[in-house]
Amino acid sequence: MLGTGANLRAQDPMALYYMETIPQTSRINPAFRPRANGYYSLPASFGFSFRSDLAVKDVFQKHGDKWYLPIEKQYDYSKLYKSVGKKSTMFNSRFEYDVVGLGFRVGKGYVTFGLSEHIVGVSSLPSDLFKIPESGFPDNTKLDFSPLRISAIAYKQILLGYSRPINDKLTIGVNLKPVFGQVAVTTDIRTFTLRTGTSEWSVDAEGDVYSSLPAVMTEDENGELDDFEFRDDLEDGDYIEKYALFSNPGFAIDLGAVYNFTERFSVSAALNNLGFISWQEDLNGVSFQGQYAFKGIEYNTAEDDWDDVMEELGDSLQNVIQFGTQHKKFKTALTPSLYLGASYRLTPTISVGLLSRSVFWKKAFHQNFNLSLNLQPYSFVSFTVGLNTQIKGNTYFGSGFSLFLGPLQFYLLSDYLPVRYSTLKMVDKNGKEDKIPFVPERQKEITFRTGLNLVFGRQGYVNRSMLEKRTNQWK
Repeated sequence: MLGTGANLRAQDPMALYYMETIPQTSRINPAFRPRANGYYSLPASFGFSFRSDLAVKDVFQKHGDKWYLPIEKQYDYSKLYKSVGKKSTMFNSRFEYDVVGLGFRVGKGYVTFGLSEHIVGVSSLPSDLFKIPESGFPDNTKLDFSPLRISAIAYKQILLGYSRPINDKLTIGVNLKPVFGQVAVTTDIRTFTLRTGTSEWSVDAEGDVYSSLPAVMTEDENGELDDFEFRDDLEDGDYIEKYALFSNPGFAIDLGAVYNFTERFSVSAALNNLGFISWQEDLNGVSFQGQYAFKGIEYNTAEDDWDDVMEELGDSLQNVIQFGTQHKKFKTALTPSLYLGASYRLTPTISVGLLSRSVFWKKAFHQNFNLSLNLQPYSFVSFTVGLNTQIKGNTYFGSGFSLFLGPLQFYLLSDYLPVRYSTLKMVDKNGKEDKIPFVPERQKEITFRTGLNLVFGRQGYVNRSMLEKRTNQWK
């Protein structure tokens, strides 16, 4: 589960938002117009992000100079439960690769185009799962595993963007994003509970697993799942034809606006990733439903074989819990995010920005804030430094820079850089001590993006160059 969903929630670095010299700011807010007459994104641009509700210090607990695992008596489970949450804990990751990107000015408007590959995943582990190492399975207890969720998809995205000033103060923009799914696995678990007792244990389960994969499912005479195998008859050309073209269509949209109260002060907002993917090909799903009462195992060590006993238990479970096959079309929603920002320019080369980001995934909600200082001391280089904080999370350091070598621009941005490291000292059962240095014990999230652009006409806006002149209102 951790490998599959190890975000649909994760986004571009917040440090990118106020880096005005980088054309990719229009990815976050489509109303941001690049300060270039035209640009081309070289196929060496990519981004990665990972977020976990649990940090190293939540799973490994420190007492003195030693760190302990949940299986050791020094471990305090009450601290772990506070970190896990009431219902579930989430792990999210995202990888993006820009195949091509370009933009250019058309009259007063600005047009952008992009083609990119995306691999995203989310897993949600039920909180009751973390109670088992401490308490085991005590009598007369109900464990609820229904919050278990897994969603992992790969898709390609086309971006068509346009922004235009409405008047001297207001600029609006939109990104239209046709998307095409390639592979997907997602779960919809409605019920999954375990009740323990002195006379029997009972399992109640109902849900569906949907997939769009190059696989074949076979059914028995009762229409229930018999086997699941990945196809081995596809050549390289078949994969290109099936997954590089335009199957499993979907659509998303980004909306953005910027309002300049004065030459120094502006506010902005963007609502991104409103959309879905409709999966229509290679549909192989499993549905399960039923109740099972487990009253124990009769096992004679002198006569019975343990493997036979476990096989009999599995057969009885399969006879009660019905595992059916299905080939239904399904949809996966993309993850909306809302950005609200305010920027104040202290000098022509220095500005400060405050940014809020709200990310929504089903019933989950995560809030981040970013305070940044943005500098452009010369026309060929710019920097950003800032602090990122999370609701019910930690505060991290973020930074980035952009460097021009003629028309070639290189940029690197990252949020949530760890500023505190520890050395994990673990002692095994033989008393041998192992050390793992430079562990970011409080780290829950990391996001970075890097890329290369060819930028043409860096004077940008009419009457507003890449490095604004120290004239008129600037004294």
